[in-house]
Amino acid sequence: MNKKKSHLIKKIIMSAIVAVLSFSLQGCFSDKGGGASNSVLNLTPQQQLHGAQVTLETEKVIYDESKLNNNIAVLDRAATAASGEIKYEIVFFTALYKSFYIDVLFKKGSFKSKQVTDLIKASESDLKYFAKANYRMDDYHLILGVFNSIRNFIYSNENEKRIVYKRAKKHFDKLFRDKFFYTSDFKVGGTFITQNDVRLMQIENEIRYENPIEAFDYLKKLDAEAEDFSDKAQYLIKKAQLLYLAGEVKEALDLLNEFKSKKYLRSPYYDEGLWVLKGVYETLSEDDGNYSIDIKVVKNLLKDCGGFYSKSGVLTLSEYLPRLSETVRALFKASHLYYKSRYKDAVDIMYDILDYPDDKMHKFKKQDANPDEKIKAHRILLRCYEKMKKIPREKIDEEIANSASEFDTEEIIIDLEKLIELEKKKRGQIVYDTEEIEANTAEVLLDNTAEVKIGKVEPAAAATSALIVEDTKETPIVLKKAVGSSAEVKLEGAK
Repeated sequence: MNKKKSHLIKKIIMSAIVAVLSFSLQGCFSDKGGGASNSVLNLTPQQQLHGAQVTLETEKVIYDESKLNNNIAVLDRAATAASGEIKYEIVFFTALYKSFYIDVLFKKGSFKSKQVTDLIKASESDLKYFAKANYRMDDYHLILGVFNSIRNFIYSNENEKRIVYKRAKKHFDKLFRDKFFYTSDFKVGGTFITQNDVRLMQIENEIRYENPIEAFDYLKKLDAEAEDFSDKAQYLIKKAQLLYLAGEVKEALDLLNEFKSKKYLRSPYYDEGLWVLKGVYETLSEDDGNYSIDIKVVKNLLKDCGGFYSKSGVLTLSEYLPRLSETVRALFKASHLYYKSRYKDAVDIMYDILDYPDDKMHKFKKQDANPDEKIKAHRILLRCYEKMKKIPREKIDEEIANSASEFDTEEIIIDLEKLIELEKKKRGQIVYDTEEIEANTAEVLLDNTAEVKIGKVEPAAAATSALIVEDTKETPIVLKKAVGSSAEVKLEGAK
């Protein structure tokens, strides 16, 4: 065979290979034909889940709104074609992404109330089967703790706030067991979520409920449980926010100064730390113009990060944190003094708020504190008495009685299956028992209703006493195949 014929044969073979590859790739990239599982590049639900997990573990996705939104949409679509354990995994990671997305919305300061409600409701109606199948139980409690804490953040009705606050508290408590240390089997921005991080979530829940003594008490426990954790970026950020609310702004500044040295550059919390530091400087600059230079320095560091906190439209720290009354700020200050073991100073503030005969400060009047604030004051006083020496037993007993609330004995149910059943019964709907695992996989639309500003959220529907019942034990069953369902489930607080 001469060279000319050989070259011609090779050319024909190569042309055939290119044609086959071209046809194959055309099919792969086509978005036409097929069913719900036929997506770009024909990725399977497992592959789409893996892509979302890799993004979550390696990038600072908790600060990137577009990536969060995109991954939520991808996972929602993937769930329609998934079944069994893969469906469970997709449901969990979708809920996780939605919790980060909601946090981004809160940091921006304006959001659509139905948007947040739908994001939570869609996830919860899927997650309810985790308890029934005894699957990923610790992560189940983690996510539901976060979701209820979010509701605590947006609700203004006191009854609603108390119920979701206690639900969040109960879910988080499930992760603190004897001889057990919770660590997630997934990463966020390159790091695992640990039991120490859950402590910070508990503190966040207490801040949102404006319950400072519990927040500082959790901080005290965390310091005792994990001394080495006090050098972590996320610990410094949360403690600095507590100090800020307690009026200890310069102490918060001392805590955050190392963020300027880029010590925490590789942490997924680095730019959030800079944002909190900027907020501290902005508050200090109100009385001292010299801090304006420091604000510019931190702004430049944030710009170099290129993350969420460097963009326009993000709230300042003072806008994001709860706006406290003078009385509540004093409760935070006294709780910080308790944390610092300065019990006598904390007691003096409580005597002042409660208008006790031993009051030496005379800053507050008896009518300054509302009934809820007085109960919180009594509880701070009781906590201090328990740490102090030579306190007469009768004074302790008096504070035990004064710090009691009519809501202390209420049992808050956290089993989602039971909650949904009660809600259906309340509406007169028939409840059917089923062993099938159903998942609401419909995409959540992000273009609903008018915008709501933080601090001006309208009260959601009042929580009913039907939801306040004795807790029930979860009965694990064998994991069954998941099937799709588009049925809507109305949870507490949903409009």
